[in-house]
Amino acid sequence: MTSVDAAALRARNLLIALFGAFCGLDIVLVTLAGDAWAIGRVLLNIGVMVFVLRGRKWAKWLLIVLMGLSAFALIALLLLLGAELSSVLVVGSWILVALSILIPVYLVTNVDLKRYLAQQRQLRAQS
Repeated sequence: MTSVDAAALRARNLLIALFGAFCGLDIVLVTLAGDAWAIGRVLLNIGVMVFVLRGRKWAKWLLIVLMGLSAFALIALLLLLGAELSSVLVVGSWILVALSILIPVYLVTNVDLKRYLAQQRQLRAQS
């Protein structure tokens, strides 16, 4: 069994922190907006992230697509309804857009995270 190096673990932990911030803020905004159905989207993202952390390539790309769609939908919402939304929802939504862009970029570009995910795939193949 191979051990995961410290840099790869830090990269994984940063991904988890960014994703936790994304989900936490998303839940707060969903609650403030009163859109209970959107909680399903949050749960879907969490479920996909579990598979990402296990090293599944399909999940990584699915999460990237989901984050891209979230960013697009939020930007469209803000441009169309920004004046009608509370300032808390507007600021929170822009932060969510930033996280929706930052997380996929981090997934694709961080070498340590790529190494961590490859090690997870290798561990899964050995078992």
